[in-house]
Amino acid sequence: MLFPKLSKIVDESQIKIEHKFLVKKYELMLDRLKCVGCGQCSIVCPRDAILFGPASRVYESKPKELNAAVVDSIDVKLCVMCGTCVYFCPFDALDLLFDGENVKIEELDISKFHSLPKLESKIVNCSNIKRDAKIYWEGETKVTYEIEKDEVEFKKNYLNKCPGDCNKCKDICPTDAIKFKEMADAWESKILIEIDDEKCINCSACMLVCPQDYFKTIWSEIHTSGPYNDMFWDPIKEKLLKQEVKFTEE
Repeated sequence: MLFPKLSKIVDESQIKIEHKFLVKKYELMLDRLKCVGCGQCSIVCPRDAILFGPASRVYESKPKELNAAVVDSIDVKLCVMCGTCVYFCPFDALDLLFDGENVKIEELDISKFHSLPKLESKIVNCSNIKRDAKIYWEGETKVTYEIEKDEVEFKKNYLNKCPGDCNKCKDICPTDAIKFKEMADAWESKILIEIDDEKCINCSACMLVCPQDYFKTIWSEIHTSGPYNDMFWDPIKEKLLKQEVKFTEE
């Protein structure tokens, strides 16, 4: 038998991958009931092992208990169990286990050897998911959709496309920051989608789940402190600021 022995379990509540050695076992677990589909795990993974699927397909196949899009795949062969995804997950949806015991953030090698700086987070209660999130960034989410100049085309889009029967962005927003105007009000004001800047935490979930690409999130700053290895941190920081999520093929 070759080591490590690799295994993967996917069901409605979790994605779990396992590296089992002769006397040691590492597990990475994604709790799909906690995942908000923000994409940060995919962005920071140094091995590109965590992928999101096409927004509409992933959303429609999600368990009914979920209020968000979920990670589509974790490649058990690419993952090196470094815990970077666990480190950056704002919603505590990921856990790294060693011989069945949960590895705390401060016990990860990337923490102990200062590969990454310490994240300076503020805790925000998210009304939609009824849980806290650790926000360590500053950013902005913009609506890229522009209302059609022709009223007939606008009404057709409103009824059949956005919002239509979609509402995915509203459903997954952890803080209830997104709302749609009624058709007449939207046409008169030329504003269809409104984002409450006081509520929005710029987590990217709306951007990832929208089938029409009507949202764009960009981060401007990441709050950190302490020493770090710039060869490890700098590429991750660059991707975070650009919100570069990796996707599976359609």
